[in-house]
Amino acid sequence: MTTPYTRSFALEDISIRAGDGRTVDAYAAVFNTPAPIRDQDGEYEEVIDPAAFNRAIDHSRRAKGGWNLPVMFNHGMTIWSTPSERHSVPIGIPEEIRADSRGLFTRTRYHRSQVADEVLEAIREGSITAYSFSGAFNRSDPLVPRGGFRPDRSGKLPTLRRMESTLREYGPTPFPAYSGAEIVGVRAEQAAMLLGSLSYDERQRLVEIFRSGTPTDPPDDGTPSDEGPAAEDPPSRHSDRSIKQELQAQRAAFLIRHGGDHA
Repeated sequence: MTTPYTRSFALEDISIRAGDGRTVDAYAAVFNTPAPIRDQDGEYEEVIDPAAFNRAIDHSRRAKGGWNLPVMFNHGMTIWSTPSERHSVPIGIPEEIRADSRGLFTRTRYHRSQVADEVLEAIREGSITAYSFSGAFNRSDPLVPRGGFRPDRSGKLPTLRRMESTLREYGPTPFPAYSGAEIVGVRAEQAAMLLGSLSYDERQRLVEIFRSGTPTDPPDDGTPSDEGPAAEDPPSRHSDRSIKQELQAQRAAFLIRHGGDHA
């Protein structure tokens, strides 16, 4: 009998797509990325195979279109991993689920509800930083030994490749287990917010990206160099910008640098 598992992945960045403001693109899992795990199977490095979800995706498709898969916040649990009445109702409906070269890609339209609105706002503001899925691993290579996996004498962890997994649900979570998956699009509303923080040169830069599809060097606008949507140091203050506007401008500068990555 297979045992249910949950896996959560830290967000790396957020990119903007046109749309209705309630549609989120995110990877619920990543493939071929070793991650240290300690659970009932022991202590090991887990790798999810690119074909692991093929059967689950087929089983989740409805005969007349759509998807038979709930989208839950934090697996419908409280922060103490107990059942949550508030989060037991799905917050969205899948529009697309597919396995690509990177991982398990999901496109979700969030409901117009209080909980869904709160989650969307937290994603926009960057306080929710992970996506996750739950299911059961039906096939793994190698088989889990009696007593589970253990490090060898040098401390090296064995590698366990997950060959087939079911999908029970997926969605955002406040507690990432390991990095890799990311929200890659929060549509229209966030785009409008960011565009309002751009200077004329930055807006021209975005026009150039959209026309060519190829990023070039960003304008020298004094924005600190960063490798993500938010730098580790506090943003510099401008006399005509609030802290929130500075964070928005900094995130926009990141999009300018990497605007073609997830388009």
